[in-house]
Amino acid sequence: MGKNKNAIWKSKNDLELILLINSFIEKYDIVTARDYQKALTKHPKEAPSTWFISEKYGSWDQLLENLGRPSFDRYRWNKVSDEKLKELAIQFIKENGVKSQRKYEKETVGKDLPSLSTLKKRFGDVHFLFKNMEDKKQISDFQLLEELKNEIYYLGLEESLSMEEFRKQSKNPDLPSPITILRRTNKSWEGLMTEIGFDYRKIKVGKLTKNLN
Repeated sequence: MGKNKNAIWKSKNDLELILLINSFIEKYDIVTARDYQKALTKHPKEAPSTWFISEKYGSWDQLLENLGRPSFDRYRWNKVSDEKLKELAIQFIKENGVKSQRKYEKETVGKDLPSLSTLKKRFGDVHFLFKNMEDKKQISDFQLLEELKNEIYYLGLEESLSMEEFRKQSKNPDLPSPITILRRTNKSWEGLMTEIGFDYRKIKVGKLTKNLN
């Protein structure tokens, strides 16, 4: 079964594969093979398995050698002062117009910059880093609904459209709570779902029918 799952990775050339694995390691702030496996459990389609890595590179350490990464690369930021870390992050945020934590996480993959995970471990709440950018951001109702729709797809809730699950799972700093969105738009949750293109009533009826069966 493992071999079949890894067929997609075998079809990639060496350069594509090494860049993809390196991006995965950067994105989830991975240091050890255990870190890699933990991230892979949550994001199984983004990178090859540890079995594939062992077959391809021999071991985790040999993979790191191929990537040109020291075993504890992540800890280089421990030697950097709080002020310097803030300066690096804020400069990148301003120069690239980064308005959200998710965007920062995506844009810094593969770059010599502290990851979002590193910043959170150092400062806890990192909202202050994006404050100036957010202050300038005037989001319209249309943009708000677009962001809401994208978040529903991102969380994989398009088949349930559960407001409660959305409230529990959404960590998008660009979106207020569902209740706040309802108050701002003066709509019901069903009305919002309909407006952004989902057939909420059909899904609701389907759930009730399934429960009865």
